[in-house]
Amino acid sequence: MIASSARKSSVSNALITLCAEDLHLWLCRREAGADSEHFRREVLSRYASVAPADWRFSTGAHGKPALANPPTPLVFNLSSSGAWLALAVSSGVAVGLDLEYCDPRRQVLKLARRCFSSAELAELQDCAEPDRVARFYDYWTLKEAGIKARGGSLALELESTGFGLDFPTGDNGSTPIGTITALAPKRGLVDFYCLLDPAVSYRLALCGCTGGRFNPRLRLFEQLAGGQVRDLPTSLRAVSVACP
Repeated sequence: MIASSARKSSVSNALITLCAEDLHLWLCRREAGADSEHFRREVLSRYASVAPADWRFSTGAHGKPALANPPTPLVFNLSSSGAWLALAVSSGVAVGLDLEYCDPRRQVLKLARRCFSSAELAELQDCAEPDRVARFYDYWTLKEAGIKARGGSLALELESTGFGLDFPTGDNGSTPIGTITALAPKRGLVDFYCLLDPAVSYRLALCGCTGGRFNPRLRLFEQLAGGQVRDLPTSLRAVSVACP
């Protein structure tokens, strides 16, 4: 099970230590004044003594960005939607991230028929109408996060990247954390997945992709206006079963 190291206190200006088992997620409201480029540079500079303007980036075969010659084994992935920006950072573990605004006007069944597996589509059709949009974005963000973690192609892999989701019914109105199962995991890789509710009407999925055991310690931050930072609760919606 994923561990949380969220704290109530604000983050200091000192460099942040990132251990092998850590997976950090950063959020920033667009109204805080940062665009995607400045946001990723400023966050990365919290982990190494490199000025934001001095980071250099490379691009993978399908467009996934990475650091060129980083001074420390930093890996990141960026996503944005609506009013929010999000950045995942790890110490050498390939990560993928997808953030989506859950648009109630979107024709989710029409899109699911093109991009979802038959099992996912059937599960979506069985959802009650008020829950269907949210469940669609559960699947969609997981797909994008997994494909991005591996540096794959969204156009070629959305349909073949599938998931099972189980959300148990809690006692006394509680909402226990659900379980994520990858239906066709890639050979030789151990993927960790989690779903979060970062804000009202948003879904966020994270994927960490390794060749061995990876049960990360997740920590969430929000970058505020003026460069201030605060810790956030994890607000987990679902998590993958423990890696073998």
